[in-house]
Amino acid sequence: MAANISLFPIINDELLGKIRYQTTPYELYYINEDQEFLLRTEEIEGSAMIHKIVDDDGIWSPDDFNFCIRRKYNIRTYQCLFGENGIACNDAILGIALMWTSSDSKQRGIIPIGDIKNSAKDIDLILNYEFSKAQLRGLIEFTTIIYIKNVGKPSLKEEHLANEYGYLLGELDKFTIKLDGEGSVFPIYEINEPRQPLWYVKCEWDDPTYEKFSDCISININRAHKNYKFLDKTKRTFNEQLLKEIMSSALILIITKLKEQGNYWDVTINGDDLQSGSVSEAIYYFINTLEWDVSTPEAISLSIRKFFDQRM
Repeated sequence: MAANISLFPIINDELLGKIRYQTTPYELYYINEDQEFLLRTEEIEGSAMIHKIVDDDGIWSPDDFNFCIRRKYNIRTYQCLFGENGIACNDAILGIALMWTSSDSKQRGIIPIGDIKNSAKDIDLILNYEFSKAQLRGLIEFTTIIYIKNVGKPSLKEEHLANEYGYLLGELDKFTIKLDGEGSVFPIYEINEPRQPLWYVKCEWDDPTYEKFSDCISININRAHKNYKFLDKTKRTFNEQLLKEIMSSALILIITKLKEQGNYWDVTINGDDLQSGSVSEAIYYFINTLEWDVSTPEAISLSIRKFFDQRM
């Protein structure tokens, strides 16, 4: 693996300590009918670096609502960043921004936060940004960066400093969240298959206690079907109730298939040694956290349909 080596001075732990860089925790929320609803985060088991999103009301999902972030930044003594012993020319302007990367949705972007000029003023900045619904997927990495926003006129003692617009001078902190992915309740994919039904579900596992839910299961919506217009969220013909019925029916099929595999079913309902993100772990979550009744086919159907009616 190639190492990234900067030819210019960049921010390091010593400089980071000198500037007294302070932030508030990320505040995550969504907006519904012009009201803000807070989301909280929890560390994912086995990884202190990755956090999952928790909505205590069970309403928010990345496909149905926007996703907003807010944070305050404070820098007190930043003059050391400028001049021959710093990372930028005395008259340059530095920028602070949030760089976000969503590999699952194949997107990335930069959100400007504010400027740092070589003055004696305290710097208090606020980040407040709204992502569109369904814009982000899976793991999202937020990295606060510092860069050259306006170039300066280097003196003879500053010619060793970076002085090109946009040059990255280092990272201030990093935060990673997981919106969905392994164990996702709704692994829905759009396909284009003429002469095939409007939708169908695939359940392809050998060991549901080990294999990932997202790898083994797919709910496929067929764009080539004449009635796809009722499932296209961009159209006025979109029928939310039809989508509920499809997801409900698919989950009934998934649970019923697993119930037919007696040994795996016993392990699943007991929650014994289930691999994180596996099919069985997802079903165990449905039963124990969402309190779905899986005692009979009728009970399964009723529990799941009640869940979707309350959630969507």
